[in-house]
Amino acid sequence: MFTTTRQLRRRLSLGRGVARFVAALLLVLAFWTLGPQTAKAEQGRLDGWTLASASEELVVGRAVIRYEPGTAEQAFELAKLLPGWWSEIEQTLGRDLDDSMTIHVVSHAGRVAQATGMPRWVSGVAHPPRGEIAISLHDPDGSPSELSTLLRHELVHVALFRATAGAELPRWFHEGVADSVANEVSLMRAETLAGAIFGSGVPSLPALEASFHGDARQASIAYAAARDFATWLRFHDAEGGEFRQLLSQLRKGRGFEQSVKDAYGSPLAALDESWREGLSTRFLWYPLLGSEGLPVLLLGPLVALAWFRRRQRLAADWARLEAEDALERTARLGLAPLAS
Repeated sequence: MFTTTRQLRRRLSLGRGVARFVAALLLVLAFWTLGPQTAKAEQGRLDGWTLASASEELVVGRAVIRYEPGTAEQAFELAKLLPGWWSEIEQTLGRDLDDSMTIHVVSHAGRVAQATGMPRWVSGVAHPPRGEIAISLHDPDGSPSELSTLLRHELVHVALFRATAGAELPRWFHEGVADSVANEVSLMRAETLAGAIFGSGVPSLPALEASFHGDARQASIAYAAARDFATWLRFHDAEGGEFRQLLSQLRKGRGFEQSVKDAYGSPLAALDESWREGLSTRFLWYPLLGSEGLPVLLLGPLVALAWFRRRQRLAADWARLEAEDALERTARLGLAPLAS
């Protein structure tokens, strides 16, 4: 039997589809088994936030959760988890921290933006100096937000501010630590970083800092690299003592690079180089993305779940990116920092 042109095209199309499916599968497996598995700072109004719709109040120790009546179930669930999350963050950062804070829980992102002065595409925001957080049950497009992940991310920003006594930190460090400590599983981050490693290359730290203000691709790589480097620094030694020592040095008022050298015994440039040398090994799976022949049907649900999570996180990440750039302009007017 001869193969017609149409049949050949169908086979090629099917082959490409299978290859893409296998590629996604390999990416999921590699990220869950090889890469670091561990979650941004923004500017807004200086005065306190007023979310009139969050009229109900729930007290958890020194924390106050204010919520809309329709969000009571979620607010009570967060209240149960909050002490444990805060304790875990304290252990990671190496000290007991002031746990007083106010958390606003509302139904939609538009209410967060309206009250905080943030753009309408933001689902969560924190004001670390004031210990105030606002999060929404739904993202700007109306889809459910990952509420627990969102709150953990904001909690880390507040905790990091307190652990370092408000030290001035590079953006890549603040964002990377927030991503890492919040323990978010991000397929998008792994895919983006792997593509940079075997493609255009991972930007240097100075370029990384500037990339947060670049185009979409540059900013995505910046967040992915920041997360991975921060995780690498956290687990540079088995017990995480060096990372905690870094925060302690920052708390004493020492500059960031000097604090890194004091804590790790090496300058930041040397640590950066060592991290980069290991990237190609940890992400060795990436060149195999086009491979065929795996029993993909057995693990299909994992791929579907990972891509569903990727779609949700992509929208939230771009919201934060745009918010940071917009509100950084506000910061130049002399307003206090927020984090998201």
